[in-house]
Formats: sequence, structure tokens, C-alpha cells
Amino acid sequence: MSNQANEITFFAISECFSDENKAILTDLVAHFQNKKIEFIEIDVATLNDFPVRKKDHISIAAYYRLLLPSILPQHLTKVLYFDCDMLVVDDLQPLYNLAIEDYSTAVVADMFYNDETITNRLLYNVTDHYYNSGMLLINLKYWREHSISRKLLAFITEHKDLCIAHDQDALNAVLHGTILTAPARYNIQLDFLKKDPSNMVIADKDVFDDALASGHNPCVIHFTGPSKPWKYQCFNPYGPLWDFFQGQTIWKNQPKTHEFKGWKLLKWKRHQLSERLNLRPKRVAQYIDVQPEIERIIRKLQ
Repeated sequence: MSNQANEITFFAISECFSDENKAILTDLVAHFQNKKIEFIEIDVATLNDFPVRKKDHISIAAYYRLLLPSILPQHLTKVLYFDCDMLVVDDLQPLYNLAIEDYSTAVVADMFYNDETITNRLLYNVTDHYYNSGMLLINLKYWREHSISRKLLAFITEHKDLCIAHDQDALNAVLHGTILTAPARYNIQLDFLKKDPSNMVIADKDVFDDALASGHNPCVIHFTGPSKPWKYQCFNPYGPLWDFFQGQTIWKNQPKTHEFKGWKLLKWKRHQLSERLNLRPKRVAQYIDVQPEIERIIRKLQ
């Protein structure tokens, strides 16, 4: 919807596609001009040794992006990768056109951009910063020439205990010093939307200001952390925009699910009642008001 004029090829990657899922995705893409989709099945055994812990909110699929240079068509020189918990609401062409010939990747700062406790753990200097891997503009040519996939796989295999944030930690550990910082509007993380962003460890004033301003000028919204828009417990202020996009798809009647079960669900419902009765502040109140941006985006897309 937000990139109607752009010619886009989507690559769907999985260890196995059912015929039904292929048909659904193919039909979905066919509704838009200049768009097509290709399906790539990978051997998940390649990733068997990678750390996915019992309570992690990710699956082994998070590591698929590390294999892109070898599994994508070899004539491609760069590719955009997005996590599945992201919304694209504006033109991606300026992002795709970034000059990354001399860089491995263009990526947006993480809220812990200058957190030396993280970079020290990952065995590099904080002056090379820390980035969020939800959006990656990957220089495939660079990755192939410098064997980046092999280095990433080796780092994860040798340093499983260091990869607390999984592939994101590995990408920062291996690619630090070769990264181009992309504008924050291409990966707006939940903490960028806080009225009081005191927990963001971003000492660079330009990067910090860009992160804060991005909430009012979104292109790619990233539902980071536990606040997922397909859950009843979502408190991300851009959650209603996800609902709007879902309403344009065949999944428009798909009900939300609960993040919690048992006593945790009862505790959440009690908190919800307290918020409705104004006995406690609404959790969403700690974030900026993005309703004007939501309305502007919807008007633009209709």
C-alpha cells in the first residue's frame, strides 16, 4: 500500500512452505502492480547449533538473514531485510538508494547505541556503536567478498554465551566499523516514542535527536519488545495503525491473542480495570501522541 509505484520483489524464506501458504502469499502480492514474490526453502540444519533459549520470543528463523548472500540470486548486489513485527508506511526508495558501496550494511541505531557494557561483551569498542538489526540494507556484494556469512556463523558458534540478543549481537560484533548509520525513521523502535527517553543510551546528540524526531515522521515502525500489535496486551501507540493494515488483508478477522496465561492474565486484566477506572496511569500515556500521524498516514494510503 505504501510503495505502490516501486517495483519490488519479495523473497519469502522458510524451511518448508505448504502449497496453501504459497497460494495465499502469491495471491496477496498479485493485487499490487510491479510486485512479485519468490519462495526460497533452506536447510534449517545449517542453524542447528545456534542459541534459541526456552523463553526467547524469537525462533531459529531470526538467523535466516545471515544466509542471504548465498541463498538469494547472485546477480543481486543489495537487499532490504525487515523483521516481521514491522510496518512500512512510506516510500522505501530513499532508503534503498543510500550509497552503501563502501559499507557492509546500513542500519538504524539501537536504543543502546553507546552502551559499552554491550560492546565490551561483544569484544569491540563502543566507538563503533550498537545497532538494531530489525531493518538491514545489506550490501550483498560486500558480504560475499568478505565472507561475512561465514564469519557470522563462526562467531555465533564460538561465542554462544555472548549472543544474548542473538543474531543482532553477532551482526554488531562482526560488522562493527563497517556500518552506515541510517536515519531513525526507517526503524522506529518503541523507546523512540517515549516522552521520557532517559533509558536510551545514545550519547551522540544528532543520532539521539533523530531517534526522538522519528516518531513523528515514520517510514518503518518496529514493534520492539513484548508489545506486539497482534496481542491484546499491546501498548505501542502505533498499535491502531497495525490494525488498519491488517484490516486490508485476508487476515482482517484474525482475533488478537493473549501474551499471558493463568495468574499473569488475571493480573493484566486487573491492571486494565484499574486503568479504565483511572486508578493507575495508562501505560500508553508514557509515549508521545501519534494519533495525528496515524490519521495522516491512513488518509495518504486511502
